[in-house]
Amino acid sequence: HSPSTLKLIEDFKAKYPGTRHVQYDEVSYSGMLMANEACYGKKAIPSYQFDKASTIVSLGADFLGTWLSSSEYAKQYSKTRKISEKNPAMSKHFQFESIMSLAGANADYRTMIKPSQEGLVVSNLYNLVAGKLGAASISTTQLSDLPNLKLAAENLVKTKGYSLVVSGSNDPAVQILVNAINNLLASYGSTIDTSRKSNVKLGNDAAFADFVSKVKDGSVGA
Repeated sequence: HSPSTLKLIEDFKAKYPGTRHVQYDEVSYSGMLMANEACYGKKAIPSYQFDKASTIVSLGADFLGTWLSSSEYAKQYSKTRKISEKNPAMSKHFQFESIMSLAGANADYRTMIKPSQEGLVVSNLYNLVAGKLGAASISTTQLSDLPNLKLAAENLVKTKGYSLVVSGSNDPAVQILVNAINNLLASYGSTIDTSRKSNVKLGNDAAFADFVSKVKDGSVGA
């Protein structure tokens, strides 16, 4: 995934014009890539900066154990969890998840949700944040009894510019809403760096499915 490796692949494609490069990730992040392309015109995963976040809300993303660059994020996260004279305030971490994760075990507030509630949680969080910032809401079923959701929204708005929302979902619709929340909170350019993209995951589920189809019908030449 290094720039050098990707350059070699591009050189190979230039020499053999019929070549198609199809990438497969064992754990797909295609939904996030598609959402970022739809929102910003860039099919890329940005760099997340947990060390700059005063409030972190994770929707099923185990950023301390398995999500994207977890070793990097764990080091960043540790900086916001230590109190000192220079850093008297500790970050607040909210985790909404279906199974216990390393990130969930370290959260200040952990809330269990059903996998089927994933979209509802993110849409309700969007409306809570939008309502506090005077932005338009979206149509969704209200989750009025979900623990810690309102508190998470309050803290996100309170630390606007130093907030971060992440999701482990592979659903582009969920990731688009996550992007919208981060946009409302002015996270881009602060806790999210779009100028420095991650090459860890570049798989394309649709392209791979098309490749499998072409293998089956015999139209792949090599």
